[in-house]
Amino acid sequence: MYQPIILGSILFVTLYILKRMRSPKLNMPPLVRYKYPIIGHTYDFLTNSEEFFKQCRKEYGDIFSLYVWGEVRTFIGKEHFQEVLSRDDSFVFGKQVDLDSIFKHNIKFTNRPKVLKDYVLNKLKLYTERMQESLNIATQKYIGDCDEPNVIHNIYPMITNIISNPLANIFIGEEESQYEEVIVTFSELTIDTTKLLRIPPILNFIYPGLQAFINNSILSLGIYNPAINHQKVLIKHLKNQFCKRLQEKVKYGDSWKRPDDFIQNIMEEESFDPNNINYEEIADKLCLLIVVLVHTTANSCTHAIMNLASRPEYMQELYEEQLEVQKEADENGILPFEALNNMKKLDSFIKESFRLSESVATLPHVTTKDYTFSNGLQVPKDHSIYLYVDDIYLDESLQGPNPQSFEPFRHLNTNASASKVSKNYVVFGGGKHACPGRQLAVNEIKFFLHNIILKYNLRTESGKIEGPKMIGTIKLPSNAGIIFEKRK
Repeated sequence: MYQPIILGSILFVTLYILKRMRSPKLNMPPLVRYKYPIIGHTYDFLTNSEEFFKQCRKEYGDIFSLYVWGEVRTFIGKEHFQEVLSRDDSFVFGKQVDLDSIFKHNIKFTNRPKVLKDYVLNKLKLYTERMQESLNIATQKYIGDCDEPNVIHNIYPMITNIISNPLANIFIGEEESQYEEVIVTFSELTIDTTKLLRIPPILNFIYPGLQAFINNSILSLGIYNPAINHQKVLIKHLKNQFCKRLQEKVKYGDSWKRPDDFIQNIMEEESFDPNNINYEEIADKLCLLIVVLVHTTANSCTHAIMNLASRPEYMQELYEEQLEVQKEADENGILPFEALNNMKKLDSFIKESFRLSESVATLPHVTTKDYTFSNGLQVPKDHSIYLYVDDIYLDESLQGPNPQSFEPFRHLNTNASASKVSKNYVVFGGGKHACPGRQLAVNEIKFFLHNIILKYNLRTESGKIEGPKMIGTIKLPSNAGIIFEKRK
């Protein structure tokens, strides 16, 4: 009795999919042929994305569409990706999870890039000493002296903790960043808030967007909030600092020493009312910035460490450069901000690591209206667009010889640092909406690796090159063991 229902459902879904895929009104990008009904290209997308995308590009050209997780997604290659990044009137960055449903006060936080720029990015020179001190203390805490070789597996959580220390210092202040629960919040908030994204969106095969609708409904209705405990931690420590600072400012008057950090800038906004402090709103602002900054920085740094350990033959050359740079340090071993510009080989190494650890396809966008690409192909409003970045990063005309191989000094003398976006480097996006925190992330990684290279010899436990793990199009750092050994 269930067979007619099952067959009818399959027929209904198939007809619905075909209707969506083939719009008679638009000259849509070619839909890649698929062999599996209902799931379309999802299996190939998950299990063999690198080779699958190469084949699609070869057969269908620079722009093609796939049916993945219940929706048609269009992928844009090297010839047209700049149209997506530069046309703000036609494409907006697509949200994979509704953060405003988790951090409800962020609806008012509309000037996020400006706040980050004014309160943090314009003061990177001011934060140089604190960043290095925090990184050095955290490195000693989590890695140690390593007088005897120390094998650490799955270093991503450890790197996240280390990266979180200076960021907590800059955002919530030197005193509160000493508390372990604050570091835990900075390091684990992103993972906790994106738990729903790790659920395979199988409901989208019933109706496109159904999984996201249910996830966001759960969040917006307050049925489940993965960030609630972290918000409580931040509110607790915000209260500590705000109360202390307000009292000390009254007590010491003009002799009060003003703290330099993000929350002090918040306290000096015109809208800040010391008699009616909205701690929840300020905590939500912090949460959003933590989600944006910590995971991406830690993930990229972990890839770089793994690439360094996998290629010990380059360690000596990098070590010699860092020895020269270290001559600029003060009596406490702290480098001036300008020393970052002299880490040219390290910068090239980091950029190459970024290039080859980027996802196969990423930077999701959504069309705000019907759009016609310069080649005549068209996509409708509310259509999902992804950049096929491997088409950029594995192209010899854009990257130079052997673009598929890791060449650590490929980017020397190119006048293009690891934080600079360009037509052949879109790790941080592009156009007006390029990641505003990219300089902060690169600076922190450079200071951290500078210290690591001077302090340790690194190698993989296997003695082999440990490449990233693939989950669909995403490249995750390997969890293979790395041997840290104190330099003699």
